[in-house]
Amino acid sequence: MKTNYTTGVLTGIFSVLLISIILGSNKIDSNDNYSFHDLNDTRAIIFNKVTGEIKYETIREEAPSNIQSVDITGWPIRDLDVDVTECVDCYKW
Repeated sequence: MKTNYTTGVLTGIFSVLLISIILGSNKIDSNDNYSFHDLNDTRAIIFNKVTGEIKYETIREEAPSNIQSVDITGWPIRDLDVDVTECVDCYKW
């Protein structure tokens, strides 16, 4: 009789622990409910995956500049004063 009681208590304890581990690992993270999309200007879209709500939020003061500068030192062939807007035979050196 004592063995059956001990086995039952241990089985109950392990069952409760197993159920609490399974249910605890399935919690929904609230950060997964939203999706963030940068519009590459001053705004961003925040999309709520649960309700389908879309918000436009201001995320920066000014739009980022699309101008990129490249410094080339030691050009191996010749100078870079080629006007590529009117170049017909640019690749014929």
